[in-house]
Amino acid sequence: MKHIVVDLEMNSISNKYKDFDCTMETIEIGAIMLDENYQEISSFRTYVRPEYNNRIRPLISRLTGITYDMVINAPKFDEAMKMFSNWCLGVNDDIKIYAWSENDYKQISKEISLKKYELSLDEERVYLTEWHDFQAEFDKELGFEKQLSLKMALDMAGVDFLGREHSALDDARNTAKLFNIFNDREMFDCTLKKIAEAMKPTDFRTSLGSMFDLSGFAVA
Repeated sequence: MKHIVVDLEMNSISNKYKDFDCTMETIEIGAIMLDENYQEISSFRTYVRPEYNNRIRPLISRLTGITYDMVINAPKFDEAMKMFSNWCLGVNDDIKIYAWSENDYKQISKEISLKKYELSLDEERVYLTEWHDFQAEFDKELGFEKQLSLKMALDMAGVDFLGREHSALDDARNTAKLFNIFNDREMFDCTLKKIAEAMKPTDFRTSLGSMFDLSGFAVA
């Protein structure tokens, strides 16, 4: 069994297509493949040329570092999908695909429909089997009701984020590091203690004492 951790970066579709059910387009795919021991054995990355917007929104460029010049000559969605599925299936082994949240799988599903991408029988293993929501699994294991961001989850686990946030490959690789911890009972138990300590309510008086010098208010 091979484990694949995937991340997508997206750009909004132009307002003139506002009637579409799909409002975003994938502009980058990044993924990490892990072996049975959750160790990285391969990586995948490609930019994707948008087809329903001839610019990258300024906010998206600031977050991702992706400009239109970087994607204008990139493969379109159908070619990028074929590249990714070939990479996933090239190991001749069973695969499980994970993403941090359910949004990436929803995006792929909507975009397949929008762009009428025809799946081969082999590709159904990649795109018709819902990707595992690792964020939900992580939050459930720790008893959190609110969804943690990837950066916050890594911080709680005492793991530095390496690379650039909102880079598809860097996000996938950092998610894979957390996934490794999650599946190592000893490491995860250690992480649980760190998280429990981080989430413990702070004593109000101690907090005040650490912020201010209250000795002048002592009563004789």
